[in-house]
Amino acid sequence: MDVSPISRLPFSTMFLRRLLVGLGLAALFAWLALRQPPGTDPRLVEREFLAMGTIISASLYLDPGQPRDAGEAALRDLEDFLRAYEARWSAWGTGALGQLNQALARGETVTIPPALQPLFSRAAALSAASGGRFDVRIGRLVELWGFHDETRFRSEPPTADAVAAAVHALQAAPPLDAAAHSYGPARAVWLDFGAIAKGDATDLAIERLRSAGFAHAIVNLGGNLRVAGRRGDRPWRIGVRHPRVDAQHRVLASLETSGDEAVVTSGDYERYFEFEGRRYHHLLDPHSGYPATGLQAVTVVAADGALADAASTALFVAGPLAWRETARALGIDQAFVVEADGRIVVTAALARRIRFADDSMPQTVP
Repeated sequence: MDVSPISRLPFSTMFLRRLLVGLGLAALFAWLALRQPPGTDPRLVEREFLAMGTIISASLYLDPGQPRDAGEAALRDLEDFLRAYEARWSAWGTGALGQLNQALARGETVTIPPALQPLFSRAAALSAASGGRFDVRIGRLVELWGFHDETRFRSEPPTADAVAAAVHALQAAPPLDAAAHSYGPARAVWLDFGAIAKGDATDLAIERLRSAGFAHAIVNLGGNLRVAGRRGDRPWRIGVRHPRVDAQHRVLASLETSGDEAVVTSGDYERYFEFEGRRYHHLLDPHSGYPATGLQAVTVVAADGALADAASTALFVAGPLAWRETARALGIDQAFVVEADGRIVVTAALARRIRFADDSMPQTVP
């Protein structure tokens, strides 16, 4: 869901506070609000844990006859799996991607490990389709703005000269090739898959649970939701938080899922700092080097989490004038945006099935 690093961070009071007050949660708040109290449904098995820079929630709905302890074991196994995934894809860590970044910084051409190759290829294809609005080569810019460390944000923006230099270096670097098994040399590139890896992780999580025999599940990685099957005799029901939460505006919209699909929200409230009355958020435009403007939030519904994650970032960067064009280029027909002035615009395909808060007046577009 966003151009943010998957970094292995220490569990700290500051970090937890950022999460719980809404700086790092896109749809999680609303999803929790829509859940039934724990223990009210014996066929519902749930687990929550901290990983991948966010709170992860996973739920199973047992088929008749499935033992509850088997479901609990599957969710414990999923926690271990996602922690290993986190280590592998940490841009600033010591795992596979971190090692590639260190090699690139030394001026080397790197061989992409087989375990990373599928997501590299997907990222390259989606970057090209989005016109570069989604770009995993953006790590140096993320670092320049300080959004690689979720426990300590900057107090003021970097200088215009520093941003311009980082953008120039990024534009001069070789693009990713979806068919290639190597990359580089590219000293100016630091690869950050934070805007696609969480979505990919939810896809793999659902696949893992299904392989273990659980057909009905929902996995939420801090606003990157992926669902499978149903919750008994009804669909899974999720919500999207309002981008400007207050006493009156908490849940902006709710949606009943349809089979297997992903719902991802990216917003300017997830990671940001304020300077001289202006908000600087983590959704950076690779072309300008600055936080994208014109939108407060984007929600995308798609067949898989990796696509929805990358698309939510690309549409946000595209802004109010170009998000529909970008959505079409990416094959997205279900999305809505909240513009800077609070106006909501929703595609016709999503408008047919989503319910907005009573005081919302969304505009429907093709």
